[in-house]
Amino acid sequence: MNKLIYSFLILASISTMFSCQKETFIDLTFDAIPSALTYKVSDSVKFSLTGNPDVISFYSGEVGNNYINRDRTSRTDGTLKLGFQIRVDNTAGFTELAANNLKVLVSTNFSSAYSVLPDATAAGSADSTMVNTATWKDVTNRFSIPTTGTIATFYNTAEAVLTDLVPNPDMPFYIAFKFNSQATGSLGTNGITINALNLYNSYPDGSVVNFNLAPGSIVNAVWRIIKAANINNSWTTSTTQLKFISNATTTYSEDWAITSPLYPNLVLPDKSITIKNLTNNPVTNFAYKFNKPGTYKMTFVASNNRVEGRKELVKEITITITP
Repeated sequence: MNKLIYSFLILASISTMFSCQKETFIDLTFDAIPSALTYKVSDSVKFSLTGNPDVISFYSGEVGNNYINRDRTSRTDGTLKLGFQIRVDNTAGFTELAANNLKVLVSTNFSSAYSVLPDATAAGSADSTMVNTATWKDVTNRFSIPTTGTIATFYNTAEAVLTDLVPNPDMPFYIAFKFNSQATGSLGTNGITINALNLYNSYPDGSVVNFNLAPGSIVNAVWRIIKAANINNSWTTSTTQLKFISNATTTYSEDWAITSPLYPNLVLPDKSITIKNLTNNPVTNFAYKFNKPGTYKMTFVASNNRVEGRKELVKEITITITP
């Protein structure tokens, strides 16, 4: 009987001990105390940290490191621009450009539901029907397409704003280069070359999101080539360029080079800097240095994360950085 009583007392003591530990864990305390509220850009902003958090994360308030944007995945305040270079290797190329046979198009309702086999050897397939079913906005006149000049020379087309074409942040859009003509001149082995494709979204806070359209880049848009009419003429891709090559013909030609879907209004959430994680010893001091003057809302997020539950405390401090 005495052994049973003794065992019961041990179990009760262990239960009480774990209960106390749980209560201690849940009772989260934290504070971040700056040594001042105004600093020069050459100074480090210094904080004293107190409390018992398992994890401390920090947002400086700079672009890409802002607490208020931690869950943001899209934004519509950007200016979307596209630019590229164009070159022809004989006078027939300038003749085609002057006749407006090369077009730059944008669509937001293209299905991109390609058939199993691409239009590599045949014209007028289901893919070409699908392309022409979509609504395409002709934006060629937003660029400076050369109609005369020096052959074998790259000309900058100037950047064009495309923001108005993508009003919905969840809506994909597609860029296409289309060549169509009733009679096509011989463009030679290099044809019409599209180079230095540059699509980006710039925002009022100074941040820029780039979309790599180079056909052979590591992270890039996948260009799909579709021969809607006249299989003897075609767009081709290299690691960096698009080329349209044709033979002299009086047969109607229609050829497309189309990007994979692009989502220009999607952005990555702002990220925090980890000051302390679960395995670190307590951190009592922290310093951070800004690169330029301004007013910054610095945010500390302290938390305890255990199987029993999670608690979080947020501390915001506005700091002024002078020249």
